[in-house]
Amino acid sequence: MPASGIRGTHDIPLGSHLCLFYRRPQDFLHVTASFLKAGLADHELCVWIIPPPMSILVALDELSNHGLNGPALQATTQLQISSTGDWYGDSAFDIDHSLKRLAALPPRASQLGYAGVRVVGGPGPFTSIELRQAFMRYEHQASTLIAASPMIALCCYASIQSLETDMIDIMRAHPQALVRTQAGWASI
Repeated sequence: MPASGIRGTHDIPLGSHLCLFYRRPQDFLHVTASFLKAGLADHELCVWIIPPPMSILVALDELSNHGLNGPALQATTQLQISSTGDWYGDSAFDIDHSLKRLAALPPRASQLGYAGVRVVGGPGPFTSIELRQAFMRYEHQASTLIAASPMIALCCYASIQSLETDMIDIMRAHPQALVRTQAGWASI
């Protein structure tokens, strides 16, 4: 089983689709960079989807704080960093397109000789109830796709932007959740 790279959690089986609620952008950056560092060490294809208000430059700086050369890793294609706008689309969220993009990652990783896929990120801004509902439909379908793939996905949501009802929907769409504890992060 691949290592999680997240303090307080251990190995995560392939096919896992987890969610994590973070309080501050710095928490998102630190946890996701640690998670990706473990995937990079295990020779996995790693995809990092950066939600607003964070930027790719800030993400690269965080990788540097973890002793990684982000630009060099991007040049090898082992690490792909994208904004949520570039990954999901700026104007409209297309569930089918996003699922096809996710499904294409394991064959691509295999073609490039990587051991598996590790995807981490967060949604774009929820500007409407319809967009929230569409994204939750995507998350439910993504769980099925991920469970059948040599992939691990960690979906991160800003807790201050997630209403209580959204948190319940988010947790229903993910078989596991990570929560912050005194010892680090724990799986529930």
